[in-house]
Amino acid sequence: MTRGIFLTGTDTGAGKTLVSCAILAALRRRGLRVAAYKPVETGCRTENGIRIGADCELLARASGGRAADVSSCLFEEPAAPLVAAEAEGRTIDRRVLVARFAEIAGAADFVLVESAGGLMVPVCDGYTTRDLAFELRLPAVCVIASRLGCINHALLTLEVLRASRIPVAGFVMNDVGDDEAHALALRTNRNVLNRFAGVPDLGAMPRVDSVRRDDLAHLAALAEEHLDLDGLLRA
Repeated sequence: MTRGIFLTGTDTGAGKTLVSCAILAALRRRGLRVAAYKPVETGCRTENGIRIGADCELLARASGGRAADVSSCLFEEPAAPLVAAEAEGRTIDRRVLVARFAEIAGAADFVLVESAGGLMVPVCDGYTTRDLAFELRLPAVCVIASRLGCINHALLTLEVLRASRIPVAGFVMNDVGDDEAHALALRTNRNVLNRFAGVPDLGAMPRVDSVRRDDLAHLAALAEEHLDLDGLLRA
């Protein structure tokens, strides 16, 4: 069995890549051979004829790999994978995604797979991110952006995981910024989720200033202090 996690989120912008990089950097600092895999990234740029994924670049730095090896499919349009692929006249082959995962996982002590968007995002006809998570057979971690409405999104995501027979390692709360208008919700989101989620609380990632989001040493230190890395490794 491959040791690792499938990291998804409540929605786009939940902070999956930030949390992923923090986990990867921390585990790498512990001496583990880590690998990152983002099967599909959309909203990519093209430079000198080469498609580049910003998330893949960050994940590669955090894992010590190459950005070109992190993903199977890169698309320009910032849309669901199915939509972005069809905009380019392409179709995503799920077998390619699974096969690439096997290659990456085979050379690592721990592999972190980061989804594009949330769990029910369409990848190709009849196939969503949930189906990919099921095929990869990794325990799932749900990153939750702490904001008004996140409890509903989080509980729905966790319920879909359970109904799909995908093991759940737990959830990570991510502080996405101040919101004075909804201060009560922000103060209580994590506590309420612990009362209703029925899965382990793996910690809360504090807000990270934009100027420090590329500071891997800082992210690793935050992960060690605020996240249950040992719980992730036992998942």
